[in-house]
Amino acid sequence: MSSDRNEKAAKTLNPRNVWLPVIIGFVIIGITLARDENFTWNSLSAITEIAPGALLATLLLLLLKDFFNMLRIGFLSGGEFGLSNVFYVVLLWEFAIAVTPPVIGATAVLVFIMLKEGLSFGKALAYTMLAAIMDNLFFLTASPIALLLSEGAVIPESTVADSALGGSLKYLFYLSYGSIVFFTAFMSSAILFLPKTIRKLLESLMSLKWFKRWKPAVTKQSQELELASRVLKGKSFSFWLKLIGFTYLVWLLKYGIVNAVMAGFVPMDLGDHLLAIGRHLTMWVVMLVSPSPGNAGSAEIIFSAFYGQLLGDYTFVASLVWRMVTFYPYLVIGALILPKWGRRIAKISLK
Repeated sequence: MSSDRNEKAAKTLNPRNVWLPVIIGFVIIGITLARDENFTWNSLSAITEIAPGALLATLLLLLLKDFFNMLRIGFLSGGEFGLSNVFYVVLLWEFAIAVTPPVIGATAVLVFIMLKEGLSFGKALAYTMLAAIMDNLFFLTASPIALLLSEGAVIPESTVADSALGGSLKYLFYLSYGSIVFFTAFMSSAILFLPKTIRKLLESLMSLKWFKRWKPAVTKQSQELELASRVLKGKSFSFWLKLIGFTYLVWLLKYGIVNAVMAGFVPMDLGDHLLAIGRHLTMWVVMLVSPSPGNAGSAEIIFSAFYGQLLGDYTFVASLVWRMVTFYPYLVIGALILPKWGRRIAKISLK
């Protein structure tokens, strides 16, 4: 991993980074509420109306999601990571996601974390890229199914969201989906199917006079990808099946959190739950093009567009509960454990 990328990843893992997404989130929420003529401070009291059982289910799903994500990272490492390793990897990864704009992504930070936890660079890069590919595979396969079964109902019409986000939700969905297709196809080819061909193609492309200024960096990256491909070579069918199973389970648990929050405020039948999951699929794809750290501010706007029809007057307070459970805890936990992790990796590097 180059010193430049190493330095950027280290800067991302800084407790002071929690303030920017928090400030952005509260500012945008404040502006949104100021523009809402029907909002009163008494409206916030509706947050106490969430059913205790639903809140408990929400927290349980959150814990299960992180637990199975830890199992997934441990499985990816081939047993090299123990309980303490996967604990820090997953929680610091979630912190990095919370302070990084989705359009940029936190994959470089995950490589850095795994590297500092004792993996070789080739393995850290390979496992990070593979985790990203598996996550994208979930979106790419599940989103079309949701669109097909709902006949497009999982992408709602919302003039308010369209105006706030600078484009229609449908346009943003297909833009994001297309970028995921390109990224997944390229990375899968680079580390799984055609590593040497991709390396030679990139090196040939960088030989053109228009791209020569980027040749050293791209050549290094292509060599790193080929190194990562060697780590994954020869994996068994059962390995891929288990990894896909872990990935799908993690994301379904993550999506189930919204369903639990919603069910705490309004009655929902099976059709409502399926629609909510389908909308979460497309909502998450839309949010991947957000430029704000951790979707701060934009997540609340998008949530309202996707779930306002189902939640009615409870939309705003439900979005607050959802973010308080799935976003802000990782900022707090990350800020708390980062100093301890710094001392931990210092000890690892001395071994």
